[in-house]
Amino acid sequence: MPRRVVFGSLETPIGRHWVGCSELGVVAITPGDGPMELLDEIARLAPGAACVPDAQPMAAVFDELAGYFSGALHDLGVALDTRSATPFDTAVWSAVRAILYGSTASYGDVAMTIGRPRAARAVGGALARCPLAPVVPCHRVIHADGSIGGWGPDIETKRWLLDLEQRGMRRTPP
Repeated sequence: MPRRVVFGSLETPIGRHWVGCSELGVVAITPGDGPMELLDEIARLAPGAACVPDAQPMAAVFDELAGYFSGALHDLGVALDTRSATPFDTAVWSAVRAILYGSTASYGDVAMTIGRPRAARAVGGALARCPLAPVVPCHRVIHADGSIGGWGPDIETKRWLLDLEQRGMRRTPP
């Protein structure tokens, strides 16, 4: 587990987001006015880690997130620190990261991708535990019938992110 996690915040069109990074990559991203949700998440993911407010080491992460939220950047390639995740969660999150910008997949599609075709509900659980949105674009996973369904932060944020990506797709040159 990381011994030190630096954290800072970034203002986005959907509110302030707090980001924590270890030496390996992003540990967690949480929305909120203050850092308490992030610090609670880090305490859960990396018990005993020293949390230090210092956004300087995360400049590249903030640049990518700002580019994504502006619609200018389609692929978030920042490194992640998923040491606290289960192998199943890691497989699900990797599969979801492979869903192309502006596209969606069903929970069943993700289950098939990871070789667990009967695990659609478990995929939903793994996404509910994911502390890394939008770097892990959980919002791109929808119900098999095409309905949006629920999402951790809220359904309106999920809709906003899907709309952002659709607008971005229309701006992308052929």
